[in-house]
Amino acid sequence: MATRTSSSRSSRGQLFAGIAFAVVGAIFASFGATAFLRTFEARSWTPTEATVLRAEVVRGRTHSSKGRSSTTYRPSIAYAYEFGGTRYEGDRFAAATYSSSNLDFARRAVEDHPAGSRATVWVDPADPARSVFSDPHARPPAVLYVFLLFPLVFVAIGIGLVVGSFRTARVAGTPPPPGSPVLSDGRRRQFLRGLVFTALWNGFLALVFFLSRIPNGRTDPALFCFLGLFGLIGLVLAAAVVRAAAKIFAPRLELTCGRGFLPRGGEALVVYRLLGGRPGDVLGAKIELVAQRFEIVRQGKNTYRKPVELRRETVLETDSFRALARGDFRVALPSDAPASARGDEPVRWHFAVALDRPARKPLRDEYPVVVR
Repeated sequence: MATRTSSSRSSRGQLFAGIAFAVVGAIFASFGATAFLRTFEARSWTPTEATVLRAEVVRGRTHSSKGRSSTTYRPSIAYAYEFGGTRYEGDRFAAATYSSSNLDFARRAVEDHPAGSRATVWVDPADPARSVFSDPHARPPAVLYVFLLFPLVFVAIGIGLVVGSFRTARVAGTPPPPGSPVLSDGRRRQFLRGLVFTALWNGFLALVFFLSRIPNGRTDPALFCFLGLFGLIGLVLAAAVVRAAAKIFAPRLELTCGRGFLPRGGEALVVYRLLGGRPGDVLGAKIELVAQRFEIVRQGKNTYRKPVELRRETVLETDSFRALARGDFRVALPSDAPASARGDEPVRWHFAVALDRPARKPLRDEYPVVVR
């Protein structure tokens, strides 16, 4: 009963965290979506001739959490126009107002439309007092893409946590499956997961970077630095994928367990063979059978799982390439050995394999196995 209660608390905490991520991301994304809707709404407005009354660059200040400040700029243009025989005045430059650290854009907009010049503005026919100065048919500014697309990352994380919480609640306390006779080292699975995540991350970042270009083809310096931080993460992810890909083609052992699990109070035969290795690539190998329990540790309001090693036994150790190419060993477990278990404090068994290579770090793999 205590395990179920603890597992229930863990899944509820994951569920609440997922909801929080999704809600926060949705709130911030709604600001960007609202700005986009305003821009698309203005595209149906009526173009009208107007006279520029005033044009200037407005400076602003932004402050970071570290006390640093930077200067932002935006064009401020006041204009007058007639619609339906009535004179109106407006000063809204775009459907979505924003400031940028790019002075050139604001200065060029002001210089192209000095006071007294004629220009085309877009007027809402349902409410002629509403108007915008810039062409709403042009590409939306980069800031809108950032406010719309980046919060979607938080929404995706939140959805993942929510789905994971239901999965955790479903599998908690259920016995693990017997498994397949051929034990997997997870190299391909790790590579594919990393490849998909890296492709999505860098593809999303490239899309935002492309959409954030200002009309002259350049990118706002402040936005470029902001995106650059995420770009560094993308480079680290790409390097990890390359490393995982190289590991796929490196020498590895294939372990085959007779019935797909290790019986308590009995003996099991495990057959191994070396794949991808040639004489001289591998100098030796060491295989250990390890059992771990992941106990819940609470420190204040924080809860985490701490691995505690229950058993470690060397089942094979050889420095002969011929013996390593193909062979077998037997594993005998006492009847009181802990069985594999899921739940809030799971018990996990695996074979820890280390392949020694000349002048290089050993190749280490883990092969999960079920004990019943």
